[in-house]
Amino acid sequence: MSTRTAVKSPSLAPTKAPSLALLEKKLELSDSRVEAAHDFSDGRTIVLCDTRVEGLRVRVGKHRVTFFFRHDDRRNGQRRITVETLGHLPAMTVKEARDAAKIIAGRVAAGSAGPGKRAALRFDDAMTDYLGHLKRKAERAGKPARWAYNVAKLVKGPLARWSGWSLADMATNPGALQKWHRDVTRTSGPVSADHCARIVRAAYRRAAKTDLSLPPRDPTAAVEYNPKSVAQTGMAFKLFPKWLAAWHAIEVGPKAPARKEYHLFCLLTGARPGEAARIRWRDVKPSARIVEIPSAKAQNTIRIVMSAAIARVLKRARDLSKPSGPDDLVFKRCEQLGHREALPVRGHGLRHTWRTVAADVGIDELHAHVMLGHAPKNISESYITRLVLAAGPALRQAQRKVSRRILGLLGTDPTA
Repeated sequence: MSTRTAVKSPSLAPTKAPSLALLEKKLELSDSRVEAAHDFSDGRTIVLCDTRVEGLRVRVGKHRVTFFFRHDDRRNGQRRITVETLGHLPAMTVKEARDAAKIIAGRVAAGSAGPGKRAALRFDDAMTDYLGHLKRKAERAGKPARWAYNVAKLVKGPLARWSGWSLADMATNPGALQKWHRDVTRTSGPVSADHCARIVRAAYRRAAKTDLSLPPRDPTAAVEYNPKSVAQTGMAFKLFPKWLAAWHAIEVGPKAPARKEYHLFCLLTGARPGEAARIRWRDVKPSARIVEIPSAKAQNTIRIVMSAAIARVLKRARDLSKPSGPDDLVFKRCEQLGHREALPVRGHGLRHTWRTVAADVGIDELHAHVMLGHAPKNISESYITRLVLAAGPALRQAQRKVSRRILGLLGTDPTA
């Protein structure tokens, strides 16, 4: 350590002032002077500005001595303040602080310095932009912005933890996100926690496309995602009569006259509830005996092969809703009201039920994938289309087998 001959310097000795007063003074920094300021700070915060390197400052507090660079600039009519922490005493000396400050000063002069804390992009702004992106994406696909709605709810829930944080701070604190993900897993469940982490990652990547000052790293890099498990929500065969009784008890109103037919259609086809609710009459092709679902989950067109039972469900829906044109929905307002029904199994559970029945009657796995709209691995969309056309009779026969088995488990034909 250097000798402390400067401790008696009257320029650094504290005067009678409040203990929390801020003293700022310009002088040529040296290790001994910084140490002397720390010894005589008396609980005050002292900022010393170096006269050799413009912008270099040292903040002397009660417990820590911090070297930092500060530059106040005005360009293009806007004020821009650059503040960066360089290091702390004794790990960093005055000479090392001057070298680090010169590097940042060069970046500032070249106009490549990153934004300060006030100008840094905040998580709230990034999420607002990301939500707008999700809504525009859904609008282009002709779908309701359901995922944007779910993300907005998470923003008010677990994601509110990062309100006020800058994206740069989140990227440089991966441990904080890791701990937060574990806390959300305990409080909200593993699925919600993983969704939240992926939303943070997606919003950050989108923001990084336009803000080149963001660190080129994933803020969720340290997150350990929860192991996935396939939900077993299919309906047991013994529950089919109970499901039918609950189906008969559904009250139908004039705003959604085909509510009952919507649930039966999902059971007989295995269609995703959201996709089934978006089917319009122009998508029903009686001559080809198929129902098309354009812009489905994977942005492809799903072709559902009709059985006689499925055709009867569509006919009942048409008679009840009395469509005025091909652009009318087949199952009007059923997407909003479907979750309210007191059915033992509904929604995606009916899709799992269809797959269980298909396996029970011995439907080939590839045919079952095609009928559900899945894209088997390593098979392109164009090939799937040719496969559907080539295997038309086989798919119709398979659909008939599944429909007959479902009606047999129900104990009667509700479409008759």
